[in-house]
Amino acid sequence: MRQIILKPTLEFGSRCDFAIIDVTECAKASAANPSGGKQRGTITIDYSPADIRQLLAESKDLTGALDYYRTRIYDLVKYYISGDWECVQGFDEAIDIITKHIGSSFE
Repeated sequence: MRQIILKPTLEFGSRCDFAIIDVTECAKASAANPSGGKQRGTITIDYSPADIRQLLAESKDLTGALDYYRTRIYDLVKYYISGDWECVQGFDEAIDIITKHIGSSFE
């Protein structure tokens, strides 16, 4: 199973990009690459008003919406690295970013 760091690279009010950094075979970090990993790609998580309306139409509350985004992140990373993975850093931060942008829509 791959060990992955999710690192936010670009955050907007309607989406956020996350770098997928594979640290499975990391020997050591360097000044140029503090995580010591290899970037495997970038995913974009959309939480635009249209996305929120769709979740609300599916009768999701904030917990349901965050579950949707957890699954979405997992599936997108799995697609890019072609296998199962575990997040060793950054997953909670990713969910915090999403919560910050969508939380008020579910109050």
